[in-house]
Amino acid sequence: MEKPKLTSFDINIYALAQGALTMAFTVQVLYLTLFMTDYLGISPVLYGTCMLVAKTADFLISLIAGVIIEKSNMKHGKYVSWLRLLTGTLFFGMLIQMFDTTAFVHDPVQRAVIVCIGYIMFHGSMNFNATARGAIIPKMCGANMEDRKKVTTRQSQVGAAVSIIGSAIILPVITATGKVFGEAKGYFAATVLFSTFFLICNVIFVKRAGKFDPPGDPSARKRVPTVGEMVKSILTNKQMIILFCAFTLFTIGTQIYSGVTAYYFRVVTGRFEMMTIALTARSIVAFLASLCVPAIGRKFGKKGAMVIGFSLYAISTVGMWLLGLKSLWFVVVFMCTAQAAQYVYQSMTANYYLDCGEYGYYTSGQDNRTMALTVMNLPTKIGFAVGGSLVGYLLAWAGYSAGMEVTAQFVSRYMMVLGLFPALFMVAGALIAFFGYKLTDDQARFYAEANEAREKEEAAK
Repeated sequence: MEKPKLTSFDINIYALAQGALTMAFTVQVLYLTLFMTDYLGISPVLYGTCMLVAKTADFLISLIAGVIIEKSNMKHGKYVSWLRLLTGTLFFGMLIQMFDTTAFVHDPVQRAVIVCIGYIMFHGSMNFNATARGAIIPKMCGANMEDRKKVTTRQSQVGAAVSIIGSAIILPVITATGKVFGEAKGYFAATVLFSTFFLICNVIFVKRAGKFDPPGDPSARKRVPTVGEMVKSILTNKQMIILFCAFTLFTIGTQIYSGVTAYYFRVVTGRFEMMTIALTARSIVAFLASLCVPAIGRKFGKKGAMVIGFSLYAISTVGMWLLGLKSLWFVVVFMCTAQAAQYVYQSMTANYYLDCGEYGYYTSGQDNRTMALTVMNLPTKIGFAVGGSLVGYLLAWAGYSAGMEVTAQFVSRYMMVLGLFPALFMVAGALIAFFGYKLTDDQARFYAEANEAREKEEAAK
């Protein structure tokens, strides 16, 4: 059967669906901590503990997502079936996290548990969704490395473009609806708006993706590696281990930074409305960066792009720590440079793991490329678990509580939490990538082409 043609619309809707999901999730990324501490009445320590439990559960789910997907043989295709199935759980998981339960749930612990249920619904589904979305790239592009780059680059560009709109209207939507229904309700209204946009885009993408992932033969028996075999294949893939450690440390740093940013505008400076300006400026810079920065990253190769991107992000957060109390605008500028730094490597993120998967398949003969894409989620999950829980504990260390009197000691410690501590993790990730990652772009192309040729030979037998 002739391979379906990859069109510009296919590439664009793939990117738009992911961009819409990212935009919807941005409400939680920016405001979930603040929503829980200041509106649900959950203490920073309780927040940190609950998030540690929820994110550990999310991490455990991520370990088996790839195995379950590989064993599945549903009627709409191996990967498209999961994308169809999880659209609803992603949607409702986001809504539950930002739902104000104070009117009928009086125990803060119970409120925290409800948020955690929504968190696990969303992030547990993301384990399968992200794996399936990553695994469908080779289905769409084959071994054509340029097409793979087009898909991932367009994803970064569209994500940056839609985030401009989101950044400009999230806080105004929260504020406007909050005046009508109550402040806490505003967070829920923004979540509904952006989640619905994702719902529409994802339904269109799933319909288009079906042609690249036709249903498998129900009678066909494909041996799926056991969990032990898959874990072994990852542990024996040295480049995957290096990549895993580098991205895990970097993600811990970004989670600490993103989890506490809102407190800078609302508590430290008392100018919460400026966060909209900061986020909009950051999104505009991100869009412009998505157009030109990936090309700069490609000139340095994947390894160089990773090291440079991690390092520039760390420099930006250090700048916030050192200069953020001198002027709010320093923080705005460094938020922009940090966001731009991600685009040095971000458009190639899936390709890093695909490259390691192709390398592992070539060297071992065991096709665990889908598992390689599952591994792509693990640094994010660990980063969310460790970094997310550290947000609560570090806020407690700084002395924060809702409605507190802002003191010089709190401000000093908070600025370290905002800038210094994240940078330490990011620099560690950059150093591991610099000294340990050895897989070149030419080698990755060779492994992908050799693996495709091997599969064609096996299919012809």
